[in-house]
Amino acid sequence: MEIRACERAVLTGFCYPDGRSRELRVADGRIAGVAPADPAPDSDEVQRWIVPGFFDMQVNGFAGRNFTDSRVTVEDVQHIARAVLGTGTTRFLPTIVTGGLDVMCRQLSVIAQAMRRDPLVGAMCPGIHVEGPFIRPEDGPRGAHPREHVRRASLADYDRLHEAASGRIAMLTLAPELPGALEVIRHARGQGVVVGVGHHRADAAALEAAIEAGARLSTHLGNGSDAELPRHDNYIWQQLGEDRLWASFIADGHHLPPATLRCMLRAKTPARSLLITDAVGAAGMPPGRYRLGDIEVERTPTGRVILPGTPFQAGSAADMPTVIGRAVLDGGVSFVEAVTMAAVQPATLMSHRVAPWSCEQGQPADLVELDWRPADGSIMIRQVVAGSVLSAARSA
Repeated sequence: MEIRACERAVLTGFCYPDGRSRELRVADGRIAGVAPADPAPDSDEVQRWIVPGFFDMQVNGFAGRNFTDSRVTVEDVQHIARAVLGTGTTRFLPTIVTGGLDVMCRQLSVIAQAMRRDPLVGAMCPGIHVEGPFIRPEDGPRGAHPREHVRRASLADYDRLHEAASGRIAMLTLAPELPGALEVIRHARGQGVVVGVGHHRADAAALEAAIEAGARLSTHLGNGSDAELPRHDNYIWQQLGEDRLWASFIADGHHLPPATLRCMLRAKTPARSLLITDAVGAAGMPPGRYRLGDIEVERTPTGRVILPGTPFQAGSAADMPTVIGRAVLDGGVSFVEAVTMAAVQPATLMSHRVAPWSCEQGQPADLVELDWRPADGSIMIRQVVAGSVLSAARSA
């Protein structure tokens, strides 16, 4: 994937969301012209589309690097940003997970430095996602987070993280039933942070209290949870039935079986659903062993990321084109609905940080030209235009 300064670009295809054939001309980071265009002659098998740049709210790492590395550098952040840009993701939240408080503060400080210093990173990253350390310590809901660093919810600890990030925390995921969690939720929400509930065992009363305090999202619903739950009265059903909570889903073909994904998307509807990758450093890499913070993970030949020698997953090796395709094939939604959940809905949830998308003349260019194959759900990225900062292009 070639990355270059974006001065001029021309994109053609069915334009999101109405599917009309358009030619879009880009100049100096803005849409300079919109005109009708003839559909591509091979559109029955391969459909050329122009869609919004994808927005991934949970990226732990990519292309061999991780934000969760205790020795993460500004160059690592730049490397990850450029790698995910090539997959059509023009905005994302660098995500750090549970660790020692000193280590988490260092990670946040480095990411914030990269956002300040590098125009591309600053444009792509509207903020940082902190997942933990205020989560359940038990096996199951804890997921792959290290038990020794799980902490009780603390306003003082949260403020320390917020200060280390130079105020750039945009999302916080925690277990809402922990002592002190409601105070943290109210405080973070007052700072404009989107609060997600995840890695928890909250009952209906705790979920209600969290929503009243300002929680808005169920983080990777259906994952980071107990392997066995009561048949009816459990926190997954309660979150699915709660219309005040949005939900993010890891639709990578591994984290949620097809029937489960379909049912969950039908319960939440695309209007309250987001697609995320939960990608780690093994994403964009061949099968093998990789580091994820202080632990080793394995990317299997099928693309599953596991703790070696166990069936337990530790993040994902997916990119956004993969989760869009799986949402269509497994989740039963349309291509346009999948793109909406992968690009527009995250921006809607974070509307105070991100401008709404438009493909009208004069608007900033946040565009992906791609080839979509409905038969197998595959996507080939042709061009990515991310404002005036950079353009990524791949020849057909």
